[in-house]
Amino acid sequence: MPEGALKVVERSSDGLNNQDKIDRRELKEKISSTHTEELIIGLCGPIGTDIHFVADSLKHILESEYNYDCRIIKLSSIIRKKAKVLEEAKFASKYLYLEALIDAGNEFRRENGANILAQLAISEIAAHREDLMKKDKDFTFTTKRVCYIVDSIKNHEELELFRLIYSGLFYFFGVFSNVQIREKVLEKKGLKKEEIYHLIDRDSGEEVRFGQRVSDTFTKADFFLRLDQSNGKVTKAKISRFLSLIFNSEIITPTNHETAMYQAFAAAGNSACLSRQVGASITDEKGEIVSVGWNDVPKYGGGVYKSIGTDLLGADDHRCMNFETGKCFNDEEKSIIRDVLVKDLVKNKVIKESDISIVTDIIKKSRLKELIEFSRAVHAEMHAIIEGSQNSAQGIKGGKLYCTTYPCHNCARHIVAAGISEVYYIEPYRKSLALKLHYDSITENETEDNKLKVLLFDGVSPLRFLELFKMSENARKVNGKKIDVEKKSALPKKTISLQAIPILEKKVIEDLKEKHLINS
Repeated sequence: MPEGALKVVERSSDGLNNQDKIDRRELKEKISSTHTEELIIGLCGPIGTDIHFVADSLKHILESEYNYDCRIIKLSSIIRKKAKVLEEAKFASKYLYLEALIDAGNEFRRENGANILAQLAISEIAAHREDLMKKDKDFTFTTKRVCYIVDSIKNHEELELFRLIYSGLFYFFGVFSNVQIREKVLEKKGLKKEEIYHLIDRDSGEEVRFGQRVSDTFTKADFFLRLDQSNGKVTKAKISRFLSLIFNSEIITPTNHETAMYQAFAAAGNSACLSRQVGASITDEKGEIVSVGWNDVPKYGGGVYKSIGTDLLGADDHRCMNFETGKCFNDEEKSIIRDVLVKDLVKNKVIKESDISIVTDIIKKSRLKELIEFSRAVHAEMHAIIEGSQNSAQGIKGGKLYCTTYPCHNCARHIVAAGISEVYYIEPYRKSLALKLHYDSITENETEDNKLKVLLFDGVSPLRFLELFKMSENARKVNGKKIDVEKKSALPKKTISLQAIPILEKKVIEDLKEKHLINS
């Protein structure tokens, strides 16, 4: 080439030459090689649910079909060890032992932080990985097919820490059985009826700051798994299906139930309610979606207010967020009732004026706060029923309603009247008196017929719907033929660098050392 001449380099349409592409590919391969096959699976469920069966089933399937080494970490064992709970044999009854275990866990969290059990579980995972690394001659970050199953997560802070540390490696299973099944399980352990009810109430949602709040944590699951009266083969088939989604090892598409709940979840995003966003969908007897609804303010002419592209400033949007400084009418009416009641008590000399603040505070905390009938919004279930009745040729009688939240008693009576056969929900709603007021027409037992069944949702959470059901690029066929995935070498759909995890785990371990809960 003559001196001073320009060297011509072939470049592709993306502006990169061949060497650039090679360098980038090598860098990508170097980074990808640090990614781990590790999995962390957390389990959560109310007391009396056979979570241990699920943990054992996961372990068996992962080891026999996916060539994984599984370790089950029981948080209750950590409580017994660290909080120094006496052996069960030293308690007069199983009930007293379970009470002591719950109390010890709560006290341990109060002293060391709400996520302390998660911290200790994470330190066990880090220690086990370090032991595996020591067995390697070069002591490098080598990926291992290991799954850690955490049995069981009890509060949101524990869940949040696992997700923060392990990100895409972590999957959360919400496991449940109906109350009748759970009662029988606890009865077999020797507990009396009143003891069972007390434990179930404590476990499902204590108001203690550092207590167990299973019902609040449960709703954040990636997979919901119902353990009913069917045999174990059905449960194992569900677990296998969920694992196929995690590993992308089979072509799995959503069930009618999962699609309907996802539509309800998506509909909730339309709501501008100041209290909570709720979505609902209704399917006909064939499982086809006939309507969706969400909680919002009704609009003259039919339907509810919506955000409109031609009204970006909301001049014609008269929802609460735009009406009279955005106040909640339901809260305002409850405040008016409370203030009038206090004034009447003073006027009739039932209380002194010096007691006004004390009595006001008592009323604020009373069941007056549970009143819901002063809201301007139509509820999601009602919105879906109205839409379905108006727009569906076949009607909604005999159909199923999917709602992100358990129906309130007001909606429940209309759902019964509409002829809906089943309701599925995710979030509990403690204010609802649906079962109490309509015990003759509503049941939460899936085996009871001739009543509206209100059941917890079972399947892939709408939170992970798109991620888990979305097909990876070139994942299903090659040369026009379906790819058969070898499960024993299949990689999880999501992985992260193993070099990043120990750095995050180290932060947790340092905190435990400062609390003198592990050796320095």
